[in-house]
Amino acid sequence: YDYFAFQPLIEHPEGVNSYGTDVDNEVLACIHCGFCRLGCPTFSVTQREARNARGRNALAFYLLNGSIEPSHDLAEAFYSCTTCQACTYFCPARIKVDEIVEGVRRKMYEAGFVPEPVLGVRDNIFKTGNVYASATAERIEIYPPALKEKAKKGELKKKAETLLFMGCVPSYLDMKMVPSLIKPLDAAGVDYTTLATEEGCCGFPLFLMGSGEFEEHASKVIEKIKATGARELVTPCAGCYKTFKKLYPTVGDLGLEVYHSVHYLEKLIKEGKITLNGNLGKKVTYHDPCDLGRTFQIFEEPRNILKAIPGLDYVEMARNRLQARCCGGGGGVQANNPEMAVAMAAERVRDALAVGAEIIVSACAACKDNLRKGAKAIPKSERGKIKIMDITEIVASATE
Repeated sequence: YDYFAFQPLIEHPEGVNSYGTDVDNEVLACIHCGFCRLGCPTFSVTQREARNARGRNALAFYLLNGSIEPSHDLAEAFYSCTTCQACTYFCPARIKVDEIVEGVRRKMYEAGFVPEPVLGVRDNIFKTGNVYASATAERIEIYPPALKEKAKKGELKKKAETLLFMGCVPSYLDMKMVPSLIKPLDAAGVDYTTLATEEGCCGFPLFLMGSGEFEEHASKVIEKIKATGARELVTPCAGCYKTFKKLYPTVGDLGLEVYHSVHYLEKLIKEGKITLNGNLGKKVTYHDPCDLGRTFQIFEEPRNILKAIPGLDYVEMARNRLQARCCGGGGGVQANNPEMAVAMAAERVRDALAVGAEIIVSACAACKDNLRKGAKAIPKSERGKIKIMDITEIVASATE
């Protein structure tokens, strides 16, 4: 932008629709070079400028200076973003586009221009405590038989060193992650408990959609967690981990250490509390979830786990770690635009096929779910028998 672009903001600051100083500065820092196109997953499958970081930043600027008003069409440009942060790491200025998107979404939410599918997720959380509107009692149905029986009888420990927080997707949608996490923890003798039917959504979808109710919701979850007296919390859900680790500190203190399952399993393996055998015999690659990788630089822990399993042939995709291609499963896009989400996932599955992988392993329930859909969207003659697994499943299958 030249001086004349900034002139209205300088001469008439009262007309600025601010997102907050930090986000405003990110918007104004964009020079529209277009390097972000190289990493943006939504641009890759749409080739639309308004579905790319540069286009979204331009729209955010015009909303900031009052040139355009909130609308449903404008909202679609921002609710189609996966908030994967790939654009940031392709950007010479490291502009935090995800924070710009989140700021605009808050404006859209306040103005009443949130897509209906996204509002449906919000309503499900408020009515049932989970994103799927499933019965609370069903949350423990995925537990291993012995643990489920204890939960149903109210015999779970009230106090334990470790609290397991499963998350909505592992609890209701995925049939393998929760029992696969518990198996190695039992083998290692970990003293744990769960919130059982008292567990609810962490609130991450509320934050992503720009809802002002996130803080109140988070405060209630914090109270439940602190009441357990646990020293540490372990979750297999990348979204929950990001919420607890990055977002909750702005609301209140959880009073414990937060681990994702990759941290915890790697620690148990290093301490010799889990013994791994080598009966898999497959070529495996790892997909970096955006909420773990680019957000926290959690890259080596999952790879260390996979490489510790005898007989596993590890291969790396061309785009990995900071430059990993987003699978399309984040940012609320699966709810709002499932077709686009699947198209992005198919591109990521093809990355794995290109290196001959037989199994794609991730550490995020949303990634696993969307990658499976992406694989199914690829002709069988091309995809072969490629499988999508969570890292907890791989560890459980290799645990003696």
